[in-house]
Amino acid sequence: MILMKDINVPERGRWVRRDVLVSGEIYSAIEDPGSISEFVNEEIIHGQVGGRKRYVVPGAVDPHVHVREPGFSYKEDWETCSRAALRGGFSMIYDMPNNKKPVVDAASLFEKKKIALEKSLVEFGLYIALTEQNAGSIGILSSSSGVCGVKVYAAQTTGDILVESEEAFVHAFSQPKPVLVHTGGADGLQKVLAAYKTSSGRNGRLPVLYLCHTSTEDEVRIIRKWKKKYPGIIVEVTPHHLFLNQTNYTGPKRVLPPLARESDNEALFDAVRDGTIDVLGTDHAPHTLEEKHKKKPPAGFPGLETALSLLFTAHANGRLNLKSVLRLTSEKASGLFTPNVCLQVHTGCRASCTILEEGEFVVGEDGYSTKCGWSPFEGWRVKLRPVITLVAGRIAFKHGFFHRHPVHSLCG
Repeated sequence: MILMKDINVPERGRWVRRDVLVSGEIYSAIEDPGSISEFVNEEIIHGQVGGRKRYVVPGAVDPHVHVREPGFSYKEDWETCSRAALRGGFSMIYDMPNNKKPVVDAASLFEKKKIALEKSLVEFGLYIALTEQNAGSIGILSSSSGVCGVKVYAAQTTGDILVESEEAFVHAFSQPKPVLVHTGGADGLQKVLAAYKTSSGRNGRLPVLYLCHTSTEDEVRIIRKWKKKYPGIIVEVTPHHLFLNQTNYTGPKRVLPPLARESDNEALFDAVRDGTIDVLGTDHAPHTLEEKHKKKPPAGFPGLETALSLLFTAHANGRLNLKSVLRLTSEKASGLFTPNVCLQVHTGCRASCTILEEGEFVVGEDGYSTKCGWSPFEGWRVKLRPVITLVAGRIAFKHGFFHRHPVHSLCG
């Protein structure tokens, strides 16, 4: 058992002090401070250390991660990526299928799942990529054990998996799993939304349409209009598109979609506040610094270790309310991919959580767990950071040390 004593817990959009008891995989009791008796065999986590307050929140869920293994394990592998996740306060990650050998069939899916089960320290889910070649069988492929959704690349990415025909999109929208789309910007977004509308006329009930890395005010304007009619649209934002722009960013270059203007940052924050944007996906896409300093660097930033610190600092600064941050980091994504798993800090829910500690911290001052060893937020100051992360009731990360426990493959 684990007892968190006099720790700050989110309740109805505000922080309240509680004692929290974890037994097995769940929260077995959440009571007023001092109400839960201590036992000799319990691990005690104090809600205040050295005058610094601590906060327990649901373990973050990242639907948009590029683990890189198999194929590019010199950039990242399942162990290093899951360590980065735990250090950043994430208890669940979902890996994208555009590996060196894309996940487009049962064999490539099985290969990745086997590696992940052996090496991951966090619970994980996998996607299968739609292609022009496998579109006719995507319904069968998406029903395979371990498949949490179908990823569609409507703009160029790693691997020969670009999808351009409306027929292929309609096949994707004819199966029940969430369809995640890399649109490539406002023009691609309009094309995808038109195919979604066409499919609604043919198929009746539509799957969730998950729009990856929304990055501009123009996209937000289009999406606001469409979400009124199609509530099955879920919108993602990355931390780098939320906080960085062409003016304030001076680190290693190139990410897709590209960083935009400060006014786009503000439009994205507005969209988070009004609920147009539902989910945070880090789009954790590690590359070595050697690669990033080439004349034509590969696109992508690492993001797992910094996202929660950035968002809860924005909350501490009054820029986002607590409900918005929790919706972005755990509530919406867990309900989308694992609807039968409750991740809230409530009695009876799964105790996958992270404990944040307040202070004055500098990104990068203690190094990184990601194999690529850098961050686009290097040198940024944050007011909170994860110090302990639990996965299904077990401590998997604590004060810089990692602990391996059996983990689940999500979606079967």
